[in-house]
Amino acid sequence: MMQRLKAFAVRHRQALSFAVLGGVNTLLHSGAVVLLVENGLATPVPSHIAGFALANTFSYFTNSWLTFRHAPSWRRYRKFLAVSLLSLGLTIGLSGLAEALEWHYLVGLAMVLLAGPVLSFALHKSITFRRAPPVA
Repeated sequence: MMQRLKAFAVRHRQALSFAVLGGVNTLLHSGAVVLLVENGLATPVPSHIAGFALANTFSYFTNSWLTFRHAPSWRRYRKFLAVSLLSLGLTIGLSGLAEALEWHYLVGLAMVLLAGPVLSFALHKSITFRRAPPVA
């Protein structure tokens, strides 16, 4: 059983790493929002912008190094940011669809949670980090 689990982890290392870092990024974003709002430093919208900037920057560097094993670069970060903004668009679109169809908001959230990370991972793997890393 442990050998199968280890083989699974090796085979899906990138996806597992991306998922774990996604959880950390969610905590960073949420923590920034709560910290800024609760301390009266900003209202929710600017707090979310700051949280997004913090989490997106952390996500880029950690996914570059740990998940995809590429050296960070400005060129690659622009691609990363574009994919992140596309994912934000997907979030808004799916939430809006659920609202327009008068579904419970949790249905929209479930669609976002199921589609967003999968699409982001696939796009980052095929666009942002598509070139093979240099041989060490």
